[in-house]
Amino acid sequence: MLLKTKGIVLNFIKYKETSIISKIYTEEFGLQSYIINGIRSKNSKTKISAFQPLSLLDMVVSMKKNFSLGYIKEIKFDFIFMSNHQNQKKISICLFLSEVLIKLINYQIDDAIKYYFVRNSLIELDTTKNNFENFHLQFLVKFSKYLGFEITNIEDFSNVKFEDKKIILFLSKIIKSDYSSLIKSTSFIRNKALDIIINYFSEKTEIKLNLNSHSVLHNLSS
Repeated sequence: MLLKTKGIVLNFIKYKETSIISKIYTEEFGLQSYIINGIRSKNSKTKISAFQPLSLLDMVVSMKKNFSLGYIKEIKFDFIFMSNHQNQKKISICLFLSEVLIKLINYQIDDAIKYYFVRNSLIELDTTKNNFENFHLQFLVKFSKYLGFEITNIEDFSNVKFEDKKIILFLSKIIKSDYSSLIKSTSFIRNKALDIIINYFSEKTEIKLNLNSHSVLHNLSS
């Protein structure tokens, strides 16, 4: 059966000589894994760059009952990023968020509202030219709403009581801010705030968020 859906690429692995298997968060079916045949061959019309982390796609997919893998039959971009896959700091943010989404996307029932929150947030990151250093923190705080434990004030963090006042103030601003808000901080404060949020998510979901991109994001913060 051929079906249409939008999707957000989370990652891919090589499969056989010329193909890949990609995990994609879809609008219609939640988190799915798809085989894309021949995409690594020289004659492929579709470039493998279409499957960079968090690419936004329009797809026609083939799915069969009782099969864990589907096939992508047709593909085009839903939205073409101009900076998310060009700017080194944005690349690191995208890698981090793709890992987070793989871990958490099925924690609650998927729906179109959650999907479009993620999609629209990524588009906002792409179109933001300056002051996006806090984006990943703001995204996680806002995403908590879709996981059933919305973060609305600093008291929601049980693990923040004995932190430095500057970190508490920064987190308070992050909770109340829009993506476009300018919140000045240092890399140390941002990294400490990220650790607090990650630990909080792990406690609430009982999912161990051991993220490879976490340390990379720490190193690139400035």
